[in-house]
Amino acid sequence: MDWSKAKNILIVALIATNVFLLCTYLTKSSMDDEVMDQEVLFTVLKGKNIYVDTKIPSKYENMPALTIEYNNDKQAVIEKALKQGIYNIPVNSGKRDYHDMADKFLNDCQLNNENLIFDKVVTKEKSTVVRYKNCYKNIAIGDSFLEVSFLDGKINDVTRQRLTLEPKKKLKVTSPEEALLMFMSEKDPNEVIHVEKMQLVFWVNSSEFNGESLISDTAFPAWEITYNGGKTKYIDAYKA
Repeated sequence: MDWSKAKNILIVALIATNVFLLCTYLTKSSMDDEVMDQEVLFTVLKGKNIYVDTKIPSKYENMPALTIEYNNDKQAVIEKALKQGIYNIPVNSGKRDYHDMADKFLNDCQLNNENLIFDKVVTKEKSTVVRYKNCYKNIAIGDSFLEVSFLDGKINDVTRQRLTLEPKKKLKVTSPEEALLMFMSEKDPNEVIHVEKMQLVFWVNSSEFNGESLISDTAFPAWEITYNGGKTKYIDAYKA
């Protein structure tokens, strides 16, 4: 038997199988009400070194695009509050205490509203940061945060993007399976990926920013894929 020829035939057969599976998925993804077979999807992904270590969202609704206006109307209020020196707690306080004090500061400055959701508290040596995510109807706006920073237990800075949000017409949201296939097509073939979380967010594509002073922009639905210890990748999740 010509083993070299047999090996080539086997390689071609495997490639053809992968192409067939991908075509099957892409065909299914165009059908509105058909659910993809995740077992087959995971087989295809594993063949490309992508391992999904979390549940894929099974319920999601159409989402609007958002017109976002950036404003800085509370800066004077923030600076005045910081100068008072009354927003402080013992350095060794717990995360709950830091969170509560940050909430109090935001409330006093009239910054806390329904478009902010608490994210996490991060402590490094003498500094602690309480982070909030900007959101619309409890759906996060990717890469858009407000951070209250403490130094030695005292609030010393607020880094923020204050947003005014205006929804537009709703867009049809693509499936998480399609997003994973798109992620597969864009990644380095040699990189091993472990997907830790998937969620729908609103996302402003900053790669299109032209460097001028930004006043307004549009955030579109996107799948936020968290992988390999907290790295994030955004995949557009709407059909024009």
